Amino acid sequence: MLEERYEKTEAGRSEIKSRALVQARVARNLLLVIDASKTGGEWLAMVQGAAPGDLELLVQHRLVKVTAGAPASMPMSGSVPGPATRAGGSASRPAPSRLAGAPSSSLDYTQLYTALNNFAKQQGLLKGYKLALEVEQCADMAQLQTLALDIIDRVRATKGDAAAHELRATLGFN
Repeated sequence: MLEERYEKTEAGRSEIKSRALVQARVARNLLLVIDASKTGGEWLAMVQGAAPGDLELLVQHRLVKVTAGAPASMPMSGSVPGPATRAGGSASRPAPSRLAGAPSSSLDYTQLYTALNNFAKQQGLLKGYKLALEVEQCADMAQLQTLALDIIDRVRATKGDAAAHELRATLGFN
């Protein structure tokens, strides 16, 4: 169990928003950050107070599942294989932007979601945790693109135009 890699299921993503099944803070924190970039044991070591029972609880509730042959690190701008749907819709269906004329990402929902979560993980534990929460709160492509553009603006303000341009390209906003 500790040597395997896990990823959130759709039920896991829904649980983050609904808070219906998992009440314990440590287990909730584990659910929020877990993905296939590290083994279950590595995630337990990173989440303060987490124990194998917390991971087992997530598996029992089918909030996470074992990922066969997952890479050690997920690519930020790479594609995500397989069909993906979120919030009852197709991940590849382009969503209209909230603001007319606002730029749209060339990535589909799953790819943008993954890229934003990978970016969040690179920001350190606290800042990354906050960004991951923001990503999880996005219910559709329009919200995800709005968040992505906001994050690009934050990066521009803190790290400059070059870093913002690189992130913009990674997130598919050419």
